[in-house]
Amino acid sequence: MAQDKIIIYDSLPAKAGLAVCTLTLPLWGLIAPVVLSVLSIGCLFAVFYGVLPEAIGIMGNCLALALFFLGGVIVTGIFSESNITVSQEGLTLPALTSFTNKFDRFIEWGEVEKVTLLGDNLTNLNSLKLHIKVQNGGFAVIGLNGLVANDIEYILVSMANWLPAKALDSKLEQLKELLWNSSSAGDARGGTLLSFTSMWEDELTSRFAASAYVPLNPGQKLQDGNLKVIRQMALGGWSAVYLVQEANTKLRVLKESVIPPRVNAKLKEKAQSMFLREAHLLLKLEHPRIVRVHEHFTEEERHYLLLDYISGQNIRQIVNLQGAYHQLDVIDYAKQLCDVLQFLHSQEPVILHRDLTPDNLVVDSDGKLMLIDFGAANELIGTATGTLVGKQCYISPEQFRGHPNESSDLYALGASLYFMLTGRDPEPLTQSSVREVEINVTDKLDKLVQSLTAQDHKERPASAAEVKQALSELG
Repeated sequence: MAQDKIIIYDSLPAKAGLAVCTLTLPLWGLIAPVVLSVLSIGCLFAVFYGVLPEAIGIMGNCLALALFFLGGVIVTGIFSESNITVSQEGLTLPALTSFTNKFDRFIEWGEVEKVTLLGDNLTNLNSLKLHIKVQNGGFAVIGLNGLVANDIEYILVSMANWLPAKALDSKLEQLKELLWNSSSAGDARGGTLLSFTSMWEDELTSRFAASAYVPLNPGQKLQDGNLKVIRQMALGGWSAVYLVQEANTKLRVLKESVIPPRVNAKLKEKAQSMFLREAHLLLKLEHPRIVRVHEHFTEEERHYLLLDYISGQNIRQIVNLQGAYHQLDVIDYAKQLCDVLQFLHSQEPVILHRDLTPDNLVVDSDGKLMLIDFGAANELIGTATGTLVGKQCYISPEQFRGHPNESSDLYALGASLYFMLTGRDPEPLTQSSVREVEINVTDKLDKLVQSLTAQDHKERPASAAEVKQALSELG
């Protein structure tokens, strides 16, 4: 399960209330206990000497002082508690904020009906508030003046990941874009923007740190014995890839994905429908450079895709063994990948790969590239856990924000070309320049990689066909 994120929330009402409690501390925290102690002793003497009316009067004063002291402690505790906890399950709010939510501090994501951004000036964070309406009739209001900008980003990204789009005010996306594009945004406490890269890396590290997922063992069988596991090929998070034998003859690749058991029912249903939809699309694909998906099935609540087995090494393995590729070879491979992307993007509906990386590109026995994996199964896990498809060095900014498009695949293409030319993974969410590492690469090829990895998708080439035309002019 993902590690909870604790955010400090310095709301103005809480700070004002805490200031009042602090100023009155001598009264309720010092004088009241002292007087209470004295009166308690006096009450005991009155009872001992049989002066009951006086004893009853003193006891009344003692009770009032005790309630005064206890009230001061409780109110101070309410105003002092200033944390918002963001988790996979929902939001835990400070006690003061929960009063309008029927005193319920925990808001489950599945119970959120609508999140609205109150305020019109998006450039002034101090004037904005998040209004969270809950299905039970309650609501909570979070003033953004009590949060640093990076924590606002974290909350917005979490809501985008874990809430349906219809539950989110359109202005929330505008605010997220504004924060993203601002390099110097801050707030009343002087905070600076959190790097989306480090935020995502933290999430990736924490989400699978304590996985209860147990992969299949060699020799284990599925489909009533039709498939036999030969060995595990890859393992990560809640998914695995196996080499299997089908009907005791053909070798196949089996991709397994598991929805974490603690995911709520609504997210699980959404993830399952997404997996089925994309699995059916992949089953229809036929292209000589794309590995064939033969079957999708479910066993023991685990989802499987059965694919062709392509004998060969992937680009990462080859580069690690032999070093970076010559630019002419890279241009040839890039043209092949442009054909693949052009094919995918021409489908109805458009198919996005979402996970184009050196690990998913295998050189077959003919020396041609084969695209061996799709983001469909990863998308299933991403929906269920709030993480994103794609390895951090190859994912575009818009895909990170949950809005991939055709240009996102072109970004991954540019990042993969950078790896092939330099032997290094590119910096995450950064425009890549090959010549900063490998001076022998031509300036035109370097500029093409830079244009493909532009942070604004509007500055990238318009299509895979356009990229292929540019590559044809290079060689």
